[in-house]
Amino acid sequence: MKRLLALAVLLALLSGCAHTPPEVLEPDWEPPVLEEGQETPEKESETPDWPAVFSLAYHRGQTLDPVLCGDGVQEDVASLLYEPLFRLDGGFEPEPLLCGSWESDETFRVWTLTMREDACFSDGTAVTAADAAASIRRAMTSERYAYRLRNVASAAANRSGELVITLAAPNSGFLSLLNIPVTKSGSERQGLPVGSGPYVFAEEGSSAWLEASGAWWQGKALPAERIELVHAKDRDTAAYLFTSHQTALLSADPSGSMPASAGQAEIVNVPTTSLQFIGFNTAAEEGVFSQAAARSAFSLGIQRDMLSETFLSGRALAVQLPISPVSPLYPEELETVYSQEALTAAMRAAGQDTGEKKELRMLVNEENSFRTANAQFIAEGLSTADWEITVVELPWEEYLATLELGDFDLYYGEVKLTADWDLRELIGTGGLLNYGGYTNEVTDQLLEEFSTAADRESAAWALFAHLRNTMPIAPVCFRSTAVLTYPGVVEGLAPRAGDTFFGIENWTIHLSGEENGVDIPENP
Repeated sequence: MKRLLALAVLLALLSGCAHTPPEVLEPDWEPPVLEEGQETPEKESETPDWPAVFSLAYHRGQTLDPVLCGDGVQEDVASLLYEPLFRLDGGFEPEPLLCGSWESDETFRVWTLTMREDACFSDGTAVTAADAAASIRRAMTSERYAYRLRNVASAAANRSGELVITLAAPNSGFLSLLNIPVTKSGSERQGLPVGSGPYVFAEEGSSAWLEASGAWWQGKALPAERIELVHAKDRDTAAYLFTSHQTALLSADPSGSMPASAGQAEIVNVPTTSLQFIGFNTAAEEGVFSQAAARSAFSLGIQRDMLSETFLSGRALAVQLPISPVSPLYPEELETVYSQEALTAAMRAAGQDTGEKKELRMLVNEENSFRTANAQFIAEGLSTADWEITVVELPWEEYLATLELGDFDLYYGEVKLTADWDLRELIGTGGLLNYGGYTNEVTDQLLEEFSTAADRESAAWALFAHLRNTMPIAPVCFRSTAVLTYPGVVEGLAPRAGDTFFGIENWTIHLSGEENGVDIPENP
């Protein structure tokens, strides 16, 4: 029963059911049908039944091509097979990996990259600019990467063996978008492209595993020569495999809180670029939020720290500006401290304390209970003075259609920003995600200047100081993902956004070995 309850809570994490209370003893849930060989443990034990081998879930029969594979476990496994031109550090700044050096022209439209001379694929052939160019062109047509690469006009290798990327419009932060895996050109036609990562995929019959690549150009020692892959037909089964100790690590995308006791797991939170915010209908001439003062007052009244600690259980970063607080560009000096006195004063200054109640509608997607709970909390806290805010929960398609019609006062939204922090589609005039109809010439100018600035720190300060005053949206938090392992199994785990296995060469993996009747050699 303990294991079933832990799994139910973990499934709630993965599905976005944020507020299934941990004290529920009889969850309305049945274990997924397991594949042959995936047995339910027969008995509970006070001593954790650690795995004898290090194993991961994967979806057999689905591609591991990093450009085409799905999110979650398949993306994690693929990340051990392939490497990008750049990877992102803990502040979402680009670090070169397969790229050795780079330069741009003075307009930040033409970028010239030189590949590392020692980088090679698992078949021993060199990673070339032509391979990188082909990978980018293929990524431009994929569902996963098309949006971030929408500004790329061309990518090709020149006669000097350099990768030349030409953009349709300048972008001084472009390198942050190049954490895109590089595959050997043409090998994708074989079904599984050749990569340059630390492991290679192998299978025999129904068994599959990753084995250390003897040609890994980085030449670093790995914590396991072999990683077993256990088939999971879907996300729920992957969660079950982890909670039943058949796999040793799982990355999840939490939409709400999860007790640390779930599955007896250790949890490492990883910041993401997924921003949750309150959107305003600024286009309605008679609307409350057509004026910046009312929007600023609303933002002042959001108790972000309480949201982060209570509803999010610390698995999100409270934020007042639309850029992650872990970024070196985040201007902490522009933040304000919540107080009821400041809110009251701001409401008075905005003319929202007349004593005449205004009924306001806040839209939220009903399928995500985490967002609905946050929306309710914010609405209750701000139904003060002249405002009476009702949260309207709608199915996704209806929610989206209502936003496009502009039939709302407020909405609780979420957007996955790109790591160059380009906000033009969200708050720029005519932006595809600008459902509130916000338009401001100074905002548009500052957005463009930030995109083209050589000094991005100064440009970011100017932009965010302006946004604090105009408040086109009210940022709430940046969500985190969670990487789960069992206590003592992985030492040195240090995941980054989009890179669960970052620094795997620094890991030490501890297994049960002879305790499970299996003779496991010691880690190197």
